[in-house]
Amino acid sequence: MNLGKILKKAMVDNDINGAKQLSELAEISYNKTIRALNGDGSSRLVDVIKLADTMNLEIKFTLKGE
Repeated sequence: MNLGKILKKAMVDNDINGAKQLSELAEISYNKTIRALNGDGSSRLVDVIKLADTMNLEIKFTLKGE
């Protein structure tokens, strides 16, 4: 799973034009938003959940191999 690609696709689907607009809608800092969009694995779960909620995404955890 590439979180950055999923978030970028959701931005397009939700007519969100850029990281600045997304950070304002999710009420998190621009830098945290950029880190999540880069998908480098340095984002905190709470920030990812805020971004996902903003774009009506659901996060599910599954065991590997399922």
